[in-house]
Amino acid sequence: MILFTLAYTALTIVGSIFLLTGIAKIIEPWKFIQHIAKLDVINPQLIIPISLTFTAIESALGVALILGVLPTIIMPVSILLLLSLSMLTYWSTSTGKTEDCGCYNGWLEITPTQSLILNAIYIFLLIFAEFFGQYRPTILWQWLVVLITFIISYALAAGSLEYMQENGRPYLDFTPLQENRKWRVEWLGEDSESLMSGSVIVVFMSPECSQCKHWLGVLKLVQWQDNLPAIVGLIDTENIQEGQDFVDRYFLNFPVVAVDKRFYKKFKIEVVPTAVVLKEGVIQEKWIGLMPMWFINKINQGENMALRASQKSEVIPD
Repeated sequence: MILFTLAYTALTIVGSIFLLTGIAKIIEPWKFIQHIAKLDVINPQLIIPISLTFTAIESALGVALILGVLPTIIMPVSILLLLSLSMLTYWSTSTGKTEDCGCYNGWLEITPTQSLILNAIYIFLLIFAEFFGQYRPTILWQWLVVLITFIISYALAAGSLEYMQENGRPYLDFTPLQENRKWRVEWLGEDSESLMSGSVIVVFMSPECSQCKHWLGVLKLVQWQDNLPAIVGLIDTENIQEGQDFVDRYFLNFPVVAVDKRFYKKFKIEVVPTAVVLKEGVIQEKWIGLMPMWFINKINQGENMALRASQKSEVIPD
């Protein structure tokens, strides 16, 4: 009886871990998508559907383990999945493609070694549960719950991603940088003074970020237009010279502040570029990875107006 209880507890623990990591990816799917993209082993066109499908499978697998659905198959599948993820983590972190396993989607900060140790513990718990557990036959409602979990998880993850792409910000935001909150002067010290008045867009970037480089051309256009907010860039480097090289390389026309990498961790900046729009020192909007289409259209409108104004001012000779 004791072994049976321990086996069921072990199964519930591992199932809960799968379910929680799945929920983390449902809420912020773009983090997991970016992690998969860094591996550079999947066709770029398939990264999003594969990431969403894996998220749904992970959540459904967690529910299946908790409910004890077909344990003689689900448990070995879970063990094989954990072994595969462990090998992938070792390869990706040892080759420098990623810094962590990506399993916990940034909600739990652990080293690659700690991730491998945790996976080994989960595998041990599953083996223990398989050998010492006593399970009842799976019935229809359990299968339905697992299937519904898969469908809902995929739909919610896709919905979270779509909301982010359309609005440039997450539906649920757990970071200190949230709408209607005031930017604190102590966050950047003297460099915060210019952010406390007028309209300013603060952009968190990284010198190694390819997406950030796509933003730079647009940001320079914004800085030129008087009817748009001013731009202030932040880059995660302690090397002042590296920051200056970044400015010189891309001929940036807006100020850039080099900050400690711990600054990014404090504000949970896990995806770059990330931007916050300030008005009189209060955060109005937050964009992660993508600029919203309404802002891009506003830039284009400003360019067209400037072009028409310059054409009208030209002197046409007789």
